[in-house]
Amino acid sequence: MNRQYLYILVTYAGALPFVACAVMLYSGINEVSLLGSVDRIVAVCGLILISFVAGIHLGIYLLYNTKTHKSLLLISNILAVIAWLTVMFAPINISISTLTGVFGYLLLVDYLLKKENLISLNYFTTRLIVTFISAITLFFTASIS
Repeated sequence: MNRQYLYILVTYAGALPFVACAVMLYSGINEVSLLGSVDRIVAVCGLILISFVAGIHLGIYLLYNTKTHKSLLLISNILAVIAWLTVMFAPINISISTLTGVFGYLLLVDYLLKKENLISLNYFTTRLIVTFISAITLFFTASIS
C-alpha cells in the first residue's frame, strides 16, 4: 500500500471510535463491558489522537527546526498535557469540550504548517475532514454527558 494512502486510512480510522461512541450514546448505550462508560472511552480515544498529533508536530519541528517556530514544539505538547490533566481531573463534559478545543487548535497549527509548505495539502485536507467529524461527535458526546 502506498504510504500516502496508509496515513489517510489511519487518520480516518482515528475518527471511527468517536462516531461509534456517538451512535452508541444516541442508541442509549452508556456502558461497554470491560471498557467502561462510553464518554470515558471517547475521552481516552481523544487523548490518544491528541498525543499522536502533538507527536507529529514534534517530529516536524525536529525535521525542520530551522524553518519552524519553537512555539510549535511547546504549544502542541503543552496542550496535550493540559488535555491529559483535564481528562484525569475535570468532569467528563468539560474534558470532552477541552478535547474538542485542543483538536481545533492542533488543526490551526497544521494550517500554519501548510502555509509554510511543511505539510502537504493532501495531509491537511485529511486532517481537516477528520477533525470536523471528530469535533461534531465530541460535541454531541459532551452535550449528552
